[in-house]
Amino acid sequence: MGSAPMWLLLLRMAFPPMLAIVVMALYSIVDRAFVGNAVGVDALSGLSAAFPAQIAAVAVGLLPGLGGMSVVSRALGGRDTRLASRVIGSCLVILIPIYLITTIAGLMHLDELTALMGASPATAPYAKEYLIIILPGGLLTMMTIAANDLFMAEGQPGAATIILAGGAVANVILDALFILVFGWGITGAAAATVLAQGLAVVYVAWLYLSGRSALSITLDALRPRLGLIREIIALGMPIFIIEAARSIVVVVINNILARYDGGDAYIALFGAINAVLEFALAPFIGVALAFLPLAAYNYGARNYARVRQAIWQSCLGATVAGALLIAVLLPLSGHIIGLFAEGSALPAEAGNALRVVLMALPIVGIEFVSSIAFQALGKAWPSVVLTITQRVALLLLWVFTLSEALGVWGVWWSFPATDLSALALGIGALALIWRRVDKWGEADFARKVGDFDSAAVRQ
Repeated sequence: MGSAPMWLLLLRMAFPPMLAIVVMALYSIVDRAFVGNAVGVDALSGLSAAFPAQIAAVAVGLLPGLGGMSVVSRALGGRDTRLASRVIGSCLVILIPIYLITTIAGLMHLDELTALMGASPATAPYAKEYLIIILPGGLLTMMTIAANDLFMAEGQPGAATIILAGGAVANVILDALFILVFGWGITGAAAATVLAQGLAVVYVAWLYLSGRSALSITLDALRPRLGLIREIIALGMPIFIIEAARSIVVVVINNILARYDGGDAYIALFGAINAVLEFALAPFIGVALAFLPLAAYNYGARNYARVRQAIWQSCLGATVAGALLIAVLLPLSGHIIGLFAEGSALPAEAGNALRVVLMALPIVGIEFVSSIAFQALGKAWPSVVLTITQRVALLLLWVFTLSEALGVWGVWWSFPATDLSALALGIGALALIWRRVDKWGEADFARKVGDFDSAAVRQ
């Protein structure tokens, strides 16, 4: 990661997770298409209302996953494999308590939870039917997401791809079996998701136990360390905020859409748009996941010119990918939305709503790179502030403002408005990093050497 052409490394490391995310997004699309066509639009609306719970599980998995990713990449860049291995135990210590608390609370307050997420009396039974299986199985999703990030950090994008894509393919197969063959409906969709994630976790365990990872599972690696846990949480907080914000924003938008006539149909449409948006964001997430370990590794190796290369080449690649995406997706938007339900079941403006949401895709990649750039350098709190502003404050501001002014169309237009606003902040953040990366890197190196010398004196 320290000498090969940067564009080649970015392409090689971005393609596998991007492919995995595309497959996962296609599973999500197929999942909703099965439910919308085989069960009905009310079931699709209930599934859409429950979607924030899935986003929250992904957010929890990303918290130690991407936080640990930064630590592992920098540790391996400094040839410290023992520190890199210790990330595994710290990730588990973070995941398990959060899972237990959220699952127990969610199951105890299932009625309140579905109402909070925007389900109507007609769609709440479907949402509860889905959540009663998804919530207990959430730990499998969290572990899969975290493991994927750690394998990316050690330069194994192939293994990371199999973890995500393999589970997604299994999910699609199980969806078809449970929904179309067995006729289990929403229950089948939820069971397929949990079982597929379970298979992915089994594969992860095999990779670690068979020695196919640079990280070793030992008693030393599994022992909790408070300082390392704090660092992982701090570094993982920005991406956690992004995903948690998605969950919050989906809840807010569901409740806004529920106020309009035909609210259940609008919520179902929003669920379909979210599924397509997951697919459309795949190149940007892939680039960001490739950028993070490359920038972190070279920052740890004090090779600041390559950190700058990673910045501009990541932004360029993401922008080109976004332009290609809208060239393909915008003309097909009406046909894509038609996959989720019969044409008369969704609002008439469904295709145009999708076009509006996707229209700013060429600039979204710069947002993703800027949000994760501070994190790659081990500077968590600037990344937290930037992420909160880009992905939470601006989006909620535009959603509330434009929905009041334009009605339901204001909800759809809030997405490109947010992307344009966040772009300006992202460019400013990347320019700051570009100017100061050398100074920050040398200061961090001096601090690390000082800490090592002090520890040697104490011994």
